[in-house]
Amino acid sequence: MWQRRIRRLLVCVLVLAIVGTAAFAIVKPFRVAVQTLALVPELLNAGPQPLSALSPEPTRVSTTYGGSRPDRIDIYVPGGTRTGTRHPALVLVLGVNRVPLDDPRVVRFASSVARLGLVVAAPESTAMKSGRIGREEPSRLVEAFELVANRPEVDQTRVGIAGFSVGGSIALIAAADARIADRVAYVNAFGAYASASRLLVDIATHTVLAGGESRPWEPGEMTKRVFLTLLVGLVAQAPTAEELSRRLAPFILDPKSTPAPYDAAFAARLPPDALAVYRLATARDRGAAEAAIAALPVSTRQLLAAISPTTFADELRAPVFLMHDEADDAIPFAHLEPLAAAVPPPHLRRTTSFRLFDHVEPGTGIGVTELPEIWKLFWHLQDVLNQGL
Repeated sequence: MWQRRIRRLLVCVLVLAIVGTAAFAIVKPFRVAVQTLALVPELLNAGPQPLSALSPEPTRVSTTYGGSRPDRIDIYVPGGTRTGTRHPALVLVLGVNRVPLDDPRVVRFASSVARLGLVVAAPESTAMKSGRIGREEPSRLVEAFELVANRPEVDQTRVGIAGFSVGGSIALIAAADARIADRVAYVNAFGAYASASRLLVDIATHTVLAGGESRPWEPGEMTKRVFLTLLVGLVAQAPTAEELSRRLAPFILDPKSTPAPYDAAFAARLPPDALAVYRLATARDRGAAEAAIAALPVSTRQLLAAISPTTFADELRAPVFLMHDEADDAIPFAHLEPLAAAVPPPHLRRTTSFRLFDHVEPGTGIGVTELPEIWKLFWHLQDVLNQGL
């Protein structure tokens, strides 16, 4: 009797294994759900990581993109790729930071996604690494996208873009570019700002606009450094820019310092562009900061519009996914709502808020209490991967 029961049990296990294998191979939602479950611990760098253990190491290739001003781009090709095989691809946009492409966090993220069967490309921007965000950045990302799409191992119809922080904003702008707008498979922006002008007001006044009201917000150290770099870069004359930097740096960069005071005698010596920047840096409320931005030269305001996703959102054609952490001290969570509102409704697929990340990086000490947030991450990533795989 017990032998028949064991045989029946083994038959049931065999049938379930066959059905599960068939479902994984044939039913895309089932396959993507399993792949997402395997990806989440890799991205959080927590718990068992079966994806690394059971899949081959991707091949990493470094090359350049960018025509007359080349920058490095690393390509991760799924391990075991045969000649003639074409994979979906993902272009990563890392944002404004000093993290090199060889940083273990970058390598881990790109490798993990590549293990799912995507070609992953990580382009570097020398300008953004130094804290500068120019109007040329979206166009350079378009060049990186086209380089990746034209690689022999890439399926040109399935190339997506994922951007982090400022890179998320640049990703959205590039995805709206007429050269590639109809070819971008999807774009996922994590921790992006909606408007560059609004972000400058947020940082200058240490406030955000939420629900129509001004609320306190404290920018982090990295954001303050980038803010100072951006302010100085808006001033045309180098000696004036340097003098302004020396005056403002102690107040902007020192977390224990009082806000920068407005010195009327110093202001009287400044040319109009530097005066507007100085007024912005010393603004005590959002109204004063917005007035300072309105006083910037037309060319400067055009630059701010050119690096704002809300300027180009109507031109997006790809499915859009947005993520933001509620405690973000680099780019305020308050930017998620206006950004989502600017994306045409047919193209906005999912908007997810979290209490799990330190800006765009996993928080420390992830445990059982974070399971609801991890579950939200799973559903968001599953939607993105259903689009991308």
